[in-house]
Amino acid sequence: MTVRNEVAEKFVKAVDRAETIALFSHVNPDGDTCGSALALYRALKTYGKKPYVFCDGTFNDKLHYLDGLDAYNSVRFAPCDLAIAVDCSDDGRLGAYDGAYYSCKYRVFVDHHITRGRRGDLNIVETDASATAEIAFDLIKALDSRKKCMDDTVAKLLYCALVTDSGGFSFSSVTRKTLLTAAELIAYDFKANEIFDNFMKKTDYRIFNLKNRVLSGAKLYDDGAIGGIFFRKADFEATGTTDADTEGIINNVLNINGVKIAFSLTETKGEMQYKVSFRTVDGVNADEIAAIFGGGGHKNAAGCRVSGYFEDVKDKILKACRDCL
Repeated sequence: MTVRNEVAEKFVKAVDRAETIALFSHVNPDGDTCGSALALYRALKTYGKKPYVFCDGTFNDKLHYLDGLDAYNSVRFAPCDLAIAVDCSDDGRLGAYDGAYYSCKYRVFVDHHITRGRRGDLNIVETDASATAEIAFDLIKALDSRKKCMDDTVAKLLYCALVTDSGGFSFSSVTRKTLLTAAELIAYDFKANEIFDNFMKKTDYRIFNLKNRVLSGAKLYDDGAIGGIFFRKADFEATGTTDADTEGIINNVLNINGVKIAFSLTETKGEMQYKVSFRTVDGVNADEIAAIFGGGGHKNAAGCRVSGYFEDVKDKILKACRDCL
């Protein structure tokens, strides 16, 4: 069990004490933060609580596959008895809801990233989990042992989250526990192959064009040990996409033979503001690179935000990559 029994028990007690519960997903939401939060949202509702779910971000097309996505931000936030931050790693990942999270009476922090900064009254951080969904699964099972709240939809949401953050069970973070969790979830009534197709195969034509446009401009540095791609505002305008549509494209660079560090530099809506993602092979720590710029994540996948002129930011990123090698 990823989550120890005594920790799961503390979580159940925190839920039992609360009537209203606010769940928070991170900015630039992905399948893990949304799938896990919505699974908890549905389970807590069935458990007899009044949950709400919030996110300061735009949902990409693939996320609209998730059941109950319209529950996000459906009410005006008011301080709740309990706050649960789902997959939010660092304070900045809560975005505009940072203050909202800390305004609640009791706070639980659920994550599988290496975390920094303030967190919660109860921190459930399991860095050996391939996805926050693994942790959410254990917490929901603990609730389910008191009152039935695991159902087909909850299981489907958790499976969606698990598939997306494990790269379809292909990343090095996948463990025996990951596959055992998947095996329990797949016993419920949903189409696992449909989930895989939606998140890992199918793509909108606009995003297909964005991917082709950006990958055609990929650059290799240091004899091919470092690879970079760049998403500029002009790319989004030309393809009718946004920075929310960039997820996963960086993995194509890491797949190039000889590349040890892949990075993507994405121009966001803010003036001279950039989102940076890192992917690395085993033996090269992506989290350490991202931490230089106040970010973080996992050993092989991490990110940060950097401000400045494009060329200056690119040079800083390259230097950090080179120093890591």
